[in-house]
Amino acid sequence: MSEQSDALLDKLRPYRATPGIMAAMLIQRDGFVVAADTDESFGADAVAAQVAGVIDIGRRLAVELGQASTRYLTIELDQVNVVLAPFGAELMLVLVGEPPALTCEYRIAAGGS
Repeated sequence: MSEQSDALLDKLRPYRATPGIMAAMLIQRDGFVVAADTDESFGADAVAAQVAGVIDIGRRLAVELGQASTRYLTIELDQVNVVLAPFGAELMLVLVGEPPALTCEYRIAAGGS
């Protein structure tokens, strides 16, 4: 692993320290995984590919609504929540966790790198 990869994984560890968070990933907007700290059974590449589609839909919705960009996206499902947040200029932070562990308040803490 490169020093850059190690540094990015270090930035993800605090998110994973929260019980119930099963994945913390940094991805490019096209769905390429740059760094991931996930449970063993978690399909990081497959989830990142789907997230890329969500990011694109958010971008198109922002344009339709006359906004410059989408900043945060939260998806609440029955047993898992997903939070997408900008992480610097190039990356998106993707957090996946149980609803009690991951609520929309995470967007405040994620606030960019």
